[in-house]
Amino acid sequence: MEQNTNRLTDSEEHYRALVIATSDGVYRMSADWRVMYQLQGGEFLPDTGKPIADWMDKYIHPKDRDRVQHAIDHAIRTKTMFQLEHQVVLADGTLGWTYSRAIPILDANGEITEWFGAANDVTARHRAEEALRVARDAAEQQKRLYETITSNTPDLIYVFDLDYRFTYANDALLTMWGKTWDNAIGKKLLENGYEPWHAEMHEREIDKVAATRKPIRGEVSFPHATLGRRVYDYIFSPVVNEQNEVVAIAGTTRDITDIKLAERTLTESEARFRNMAEGTNIYISMGDETGNGIYFNQAWSRLTGKSMSELLGFEWTDIVHPDDREEYLSVYQEAFKAQLPFHSGFRVLTAEGDYRWLLIDGSVRRYSDGSFAGFIGAAVDITELKQDEQRKNDFISMVSHELKTPLTSALAYVQVSKKRTEEAGDAVSAGMLERTEKQLSKMARMINGFLNVSRLESGKIQIDCQRFDLATLLKETEDETLSAVSTHRVLFAPTSQIWVKADREKIGQVLQNLISNAVKYSQPNSTIRVSADTINGKVQISVSDEGIGISQTDLPRLFERFYRVKDAETRHIAGFGIGLYLCSEIVKQHGGRIRAESALGEGSTFYFTLPLV
Repeated sequence: MEQNTNRLTDSEEHYRALVIATSDGVYRMSADWRVMYQLQGGEFLPDTGKPIADWMDKYIHPKDRDRVQHAIDHAIRTKTMFQLEHQVVLADGTLGWTYSRAIPILDANGEITEWFGAANDVTARHRAEEALRVARDAAEQQKRLYETITSNTPDLIYVFDLDYRFTYANDALLTMWGKTWDNAIGKKLLENGYEPWHAEMHEREIDKVAATRKPIRGEVSFPHATLGRRVYDYIFSPVVNEQNEVVAIAGTTRDITDIKLAERTLTESEARFRNMAEGTNIYISMGDETGNGIYFNQAWSRLTGKSMSELLGFEWTDIVHPDDREEYLSVYQEAFKAQLPFHSGFRVLTAEGDYRWLLIDGSVRRYSDGSFAGFIGAAVDITELKQDEQRKNDFISMVSHELKTPLTSALAYVQVSKKRTEEAGDAVSAGMLERTEKQLSKMARMINGFLNVSRLESGKIQIDCQRFDLATLLKETEDETLSAVSTHRVLFAPTSQIWVKADREKIGQVLQNLISNAVKYSQPNSTIRVSADTINGKVQISVSDEGIGISQTDLPRLFERFYRVKDAETRHIAGFGIGLYLCSEIVKQHGGRIRAESALGEGSTFYFTLPLV
């Protein structure tokens, strides 16, 4: 009996030695696994040194503790081997994996006295498996991505082997052929419906790509299964292996039929435009989105004596008259910044050495996506109109001068006669003479207006700038207006001292003109407001009314000479369209600006600015 016991003990010792030799770590546990008697972990797990009860917290990863406990309970209950692969804390403090097995040691009564176990380090295998899983997932995701791209793109994507057989074709290509994967893949070009010349051409190209390892690009026409004959742009590229050997040819083909049609349409449209532009006497030009000229028609060449390349090769504004250049550039640059149409006039130096007047309208060009592409300008020669206008101005000036003297004398006679009839008590005659005086005064103001226009355009109008308080002028204007206007409520906003350097009389004329217009174009008993404010080193004077308003179409042209709004509500209001023109020119000569804001039925507000002293 003792001999058998010794043999058993020897056998256990041999087994322990075998386990220790073939394992990365061995351990002994109490019968209920609450105490770890011993752990020899080597370089794999930290040794216990002494029995411990908190071994689960020390060695087992939190998320695996329930699994480990469940396996322990099963092994104790069934008195069978414990075996489990789980995460552990390694000797260096990092997380790893172990494959752990433990056998129960039974006494003579078959009861468990302790457990003897071995732990093998499987961290490297697990990490390799995890890396492989990640790589497999990434590859699968990449595959799904490629399949999604190739199946949803309208482009035709395919792969040839070096024997000209299709080894891959995306859905778009299969649809074009009217075939399925099974009856298309593995087939050659002829078998998939390519015409002989077409198949032979691609076979030569496949051979060339394989030999040179360089892509080839081309265009070809091919019948679509449902859309008929289409035009395609294609690229063949080499596919090489790790030894840099060409193993296949990848192809991408795009249907460019619509692009070709659009190009042809655009070419025809450009040809029609050029034929029209070159066959007209209108001066056609184009600028790009940077402001540079990109086209001048033959009419420009005939006018200036310069070819289109010469016009494009230098600053073409150099041929604009020096007196007109600054104003034209200001109009153009403002329109360029706002990307809005513009309207301007200027003189251009001709091939004969004289100047011709041009009137130009610039229209905005836009690309297909709506972005700004520059301007196209159409200019007409208005030299004869300008000359006629000058003759008309000379005539008006002459007639106005000739009329002014007898009109002044007639007004004086009427005033004297009115005074005498009043003294004689002849009320009827006095009333008639008073009405005559008003009409003559109205005529005198009209003649003075024509003379002022003539002086402005001939440069003879004088601006006598002096330093004065604008608040005082506004007060004087208020007194004159309130005594003369009884049909409207005219409200002047209180104004403190505002010193300006300007022609006091002419600024007074601008104020009177704007207030007079507000009275003319608004209903009786409505309110007119006049105010002055300082803004950014300038004073801004405004006159607003509650009148009929001005359309957005008419607003840009309000300050043109002789321009009048033509509609049913203004037809009965007298005027020649020179008042606002005079206001504009006077303000400009003071270095200020004048503008209007209005909406139909909501009244208007006119603003003009003057520099502060």
